[in-house]
Amino acid sequence: MKLGYFTFPMHPHKKNYYKSLIEDRESIILADKLGFQEAFIGEHLSDKCEKITSCMNFISSLVFDTKKIKLATGTLNLPHSHPVTIAAQVSMIDTMLKGRFIMGIGPGSLVSDMEMYQTLDKNRLEMFLESIDHILNIWKMKAPYNLKGKYWNISTMKTYNKNLFIGEVEKPYQRPHPEIVVTSLGASIKGLEQAINRGWNIISSNFLRDNRLEEHNKVIGDSKRKNINWRIAKFVFVSQNKGELENYGMSSKGPIFFCLNQIYNKLKKAGRLDILKKNPNDKKEKINLEILMKELVICGDIKKVIEDIQKLKHNYSNMKTLTYVNVDWKDKKISEKSMKLLAEKVIPKI
Repeated sequence: MKLGYFTFPMHPHKKNYYKSLIEDRESIILADKLGFQEAFIGEHLSDKCEKITSCMNFISSLVFDTKKIKLATGTLNLPHSHPVTIAAQVSMIDTMLKGRFIMGIGPGSLVSDMEMYQTLDKNRLEMFLESIDHILNIWKMKAPYNLKGKYWNISTMKTYNKNLFIGEVEKPYQRPHPEIVVTSLGASIKGLEQAINRGWNIISSNFLRDNRLEEHNKVIGDSKRKNINWRIAKFVFVSQNKGELENYGMSSKGPIFFCLNQIYNKLKKAGRLDILKKNPNDKKEKINLEILMKELVICGDIKKVIEDIQKLKHNYSNMKTLTYVNVDWKDKKISEKSMKLLAEKVIPKI
């Protein structure tokens, strides 16, 4: 089983901006040294707790400070950018990384970002699909371009000049394109099947309950595709110290609870608490954060975490990668130690 990494990132809103960004860089550099195979970095423009506003810019700061780990957008919110911009920038970053790049994409999930981009009342799923089709066509075809769509028309028919070498976008380092990954947050099995049929890989969100993961496992197992890299994201905290487990890992004052509580409040405000429910269609189902913590968080000493991850792998046999979810380093030493124990003492035993 592979070990991956994901960060929203999630920090207290009053935490120094520069300190937060440096901490996020340090966590990925540490993940690279510990042998994590990939790192997904999120982005939001208008969230004071999720402080990375451009995952591409952030990844560019890590190109020469990491050696082996693949760096991934988690995600590029396609309705919020022009497809040509994304196609050209991904080609560049993929080349700078010599293929150590994964392209995570999505329609966007933060309502305040949508309002600023004036996509709040638009069909963002439709925009998302049109955008990725344009991007893939730009990489596939030869210039000049003449792509038509509902939201974007892309052409260099008037200005393309073969002798001046203008009017053509560079191709990615990886051919025909980098691995494409989408995050599954909602209950749409049809959307999951469509992503798989397009050749994309899946991350099941760390907020999904066991019965939702069972559904994903079945869809992936029933697929005709047999090369699906299914990632399951999980909060994981490892410590040999009982006090750290109780007062940091599972505590309501700890960084994992802070992250979960923040997401809960945002989903509640957006009317999307179905994501956290066992039965997304049950409007009467109540969500208890303490119970949710026990179900969503893998927390314990080395022995217990090994057992819990082995159980996870047994229950969801089609899982290929455990994606560790990074949270705020409220205590840097404790957080670093947990990552080291996971990579060095736990995963080798799975």
